[in-house]
Amino acid sequence: MTKFAFLFVDTIAFFLMTWGILLLRHGGLTWPHFKNQLYIYIPIFLLVTFVLWLFSFYDVKLLRQRVIAYKRLVIAYIITLLGAASVIYFVAALPHAHLPTPRRVLIVILLVYFAYVYFFRRNYFKLDFAKRNVLIFGNSPTITELVKGMRAGHGYHIKEYDTAPQEDRKYNLNKIDLVIVGSKLFRENPRAWEIITKKFIAKGTCVDTDFNAYERIFQRVSRESVEDNMWLLRGIGNRQENTTYHMLKNTMDIGLSALMVPALIPLGGFIWLLVRVIDKCDPIFKQKRVGYFGKEFVMYKFRTITPKTQESESETLTKTGAFLRRFRLDEIPQIINVLKGELSLVGPRPLWTGEYAILNEHIPHHHIRSIAKPGITGWAQLNFKAPPNYKTKNGNKYLDESAAFEGAFTRFSYDVWYIKNHSIILDIEILVKTGLRMFIKDSHVAQ
Repeated sequence: MTKFAFLFVDTIAFFLMTWGILLLRHGGLTWPHFKNQLYIYIPIFLLVTFVLWLFSFYDVKLLRQRVIAYKRLVIAYIITLLGAASVIYFVAALPHAHLPTPRRVLIVILLVYFAYVYFFRRNYFKLDFAKRNVLIFGNSPTITELVKGMRAGHGYHIKEYDTAPQEDRKYNLNKIDLVIVGSKLFRENPRAWEIITKKFIAKGTCVDTDFNAYERIFQRVSRESVEDNMWLLRGIGNRQENTTYHMLKNTMDIGLSALMVPALIPLGGFIWLLVRVIDKCDPIFKQKRVGYFGKEFVMYKFRTITPKTQESESETLTKTGAFLRRFRLDEIPQIINVLKGELSLVGPRPLWTGEYAILNEHIPHHHIRSIAKPGITGWAQLNFKAPPNYKTKNGNKYLDESAAFEGAFTRFSYDVWYIKNHSIILDIEILVKTGLRMFIKDSHVAQ
């Protein structure tokens, strides 16, 4: 089922529930009365749908993997209820509106609808007809991760998992949606190409590589694909640069930044004063970062680390630092970098120059992240935890956590996916969802 199919079913469910609850509430319901109510409930449904989209309840790929935290549904309900109340009283206040202003009925309708969303999303992919039946052939780390991810969710049914297709085996293609083939299978088993062609491709069955399937399911790239020079060349080098996209992106960067400046000036001024008074230090922190095509620039942030510890072996947050980082308020001065053209609103996060050099040594092709203009927010920031902390010892920077390089690669894999799939629609989605991400702890982000 696609997101549009989910929307169609949700639309029917919402208005059937609304009709049923109003019928019970009034002991009867005529069409004119129900039609009058629709002037209120149609905008409310649009609001509900937007909030559910914002919380990824229309992201079919995530729903298949069961990685959505359903406790967010409670937050979504509260936001929707407050928003719906605002819609109702705004519409009712219009001259000559004469529209109903439901209160308790609204609460009941939204409770019932959100309960429906919870149970529908939770159980739909458990049904056999909703699962994608998959055949997997090959043996690689990418396939191992794919199998693990598919088995962890409800949306896939692995009908067979073998190192290679069998020529004397009859496969029931009526119940197969996808065949995934390891990228190294044909090199290791040349005979497999003829078998795959005869048994699957010639009969119209969808066949794809493990690298492509991994991208579609996890919306990032696998380690093997990044280490494969030819895949990287086809994936990154073969992408078509759209001048319209870059024009729209630049317009969005400058336009939105300019619109935000009047609101950010008083907020930024208050934070500047807060840091100055409470932490008694220079509120603005400046650091060299690696930007577009590797060009260095100075990025501005509100200070969250005490100046005396910035070159010591431990990182000490200022008194306001934890709060500013928690809600990403320390990023506000970066609007200056956007207006200067050094940053975009959306793009791979710019790395500190020392960190960039370290990661280039440990992650294959890591430098290609600089072929996209860096951003204040990005695909990796929405889908993975915040970057690891670095410390200094004997004048040398080193990573503060044992799995830091693994975490850095995961963020890089999201950045490569973004570079391959960037579009103005994706940029807008990232911007909108960043507002939600600000209120979610790093530990709650799906990994």
